[in-house]
Amino acid sequence: MLSLDLGKSPKERDQFILVSILCMCAGILSADILIPLGFVIWVLYLVPLLMSVWLSHRYAPFFVAWLLAITILLGGMISGSAHASPDDLPNRAIFILMLAVISLLVWEIKTNYSLLETEIAERRAAQDGLEILARTLEDKVALRTCELSDLNDKLILDIAERRKVEAALALAHQKLTLLAQITRHDISNRVFALLIELDLAKEIAGKGPVQPALASIGKTALTIQDQIAFAKDYQDIGAQIPGWHRVDAVIRSAGDQLNTGSVTLTIDLDRVEIFADPLIGKVFYNLIDNALRHGDTITRIAFSRHMSGPDLVIVCEDNGIGISISDKQHIFTKGFGKDSGLGLFLIREILSITGISITETGSPGKGARFEITVHPGDFRTGETTAL
Repeated sequence: MLSLDLGKSPKERDQFILVSILCMCAGILSADILIPLGFVIWVLYLVPLLMSVWLSHRYAPFFVAWLLAITILLGGMISGSAHASPDDLPNRAIFILMLAVISLLVWEIKTNYSLLETEIAERRAAQDGLEILARTLEDKVALRTCELSDLNDKLILDIAERRKVEAALALAHQKLTLLAQITRHDISNRVFALLIELDLAKEIAGKGPVQPALASIGKTALTIQDQIAFAKDYQDIGAQIPGWHRVDAVIRSAGDQLNTGSVTLTIDLDRVEIFADPLIGKVFYNLIDNALRHGDTITRIAFSRHMSGPDLVIVCEDNGIGISISDKQHIFTKGFGKDSGLGLFLIREILSITGISITETGSPGKGARFEITVHPGDFRTGETTAL
């Protein structure tokens, strides 16, 4: 796959992006002067505005919005369209207002998403530290069982230390969760306000040429809402203690939440239980939803299981169009896919909490096939428990 070299340092990358934005502005300005199509041309200014997210400067979206506003006014002055059409100047003013609103939204997303990524990284690091500490304590207990009477005091001190760390981590987790909730709430409110303003703008614009641009902006706002919902789900991963879940019941619950239509859902898992994160339901929900969305010719979704050596393999397969060879290695990557590109990425993250892996082994044209591998100790079948 080809990769785009934006520079070896943040400064070089910023310079490259800034030059690209200036070139695009010059090109769009030339089109505005030579081909005065109003909103049809101006909507192209949204591209350099969205590119400002990649600039490292915190207030880059506002600076780019100012540049675009000056460019729009300059285009009206050079082309003389303001004198030729009385509606040209008000339309340019409306679009500049839209740029101001979108630049504020881009700035909010850029600021809060960076903060959220930092919080998630700190939280995962804290969880890793707690797991390391827990394993260390377990090793100490195993090695000193025969000397328990002599080392009892030291063991009590270790347990007390662990409880202090857990209490501190719990308090830190509460604070991070509260901050993330407030951030998502604020962004959601601003997106909601933007959608209201868009509805008003659509009523004012009627069926004019601005309607496609407004519809595109509305679609972008809804995509942002999906990203916020994903951030909430991603934050919840690992927030609760993993437990045992009966797989067939979880799959049936997920299937009941979706409109499968004429697609048949079969489950052949007996009484299999797996040790997984409480968000395990979203794994099977997204698998079924993914098959329904992209299977095209799909008429059947089947869940089954078999043993592969000491491991349990849970299989989800359908008879749709399958996944191309070139896409197989990318389908679990964040952002890859026809929709938001987050469903399969979220599946892998949820399963990885308890060491469960997932791969796609289907044949293109014959259907998709996902294999979920559970290691010994993390599954039990019927009355037999794998220890």
